[in-house]
Amino acid sequence: MKTYTAQNGDRLDQIVFKEYGSLKVFEKVVEANPKLKNRTILQDGEVINLPVVTIEKTKINEVKTLW
Repeated sequence: MKTYTAQNGDRLDQIVFKEYGSLKVFEKVVEANPKLKNRTILQDGEVINLPVVTIEKTKINEVKTLW
């Protein structure tokens, strides 16, 4: 498990997006950090556990012709 040390004013959603490129795993990060369940803004020096997760990429249907 990777960790991140917060700087004063960091937000959990920003950290999750920066680390994973998506907010789809936000709940998994909260599960790994139960002390952060009802908080968004982090304190300087707080250590955040970042679990290893795989994110499924959604396939975008290609449009071959418009009409």
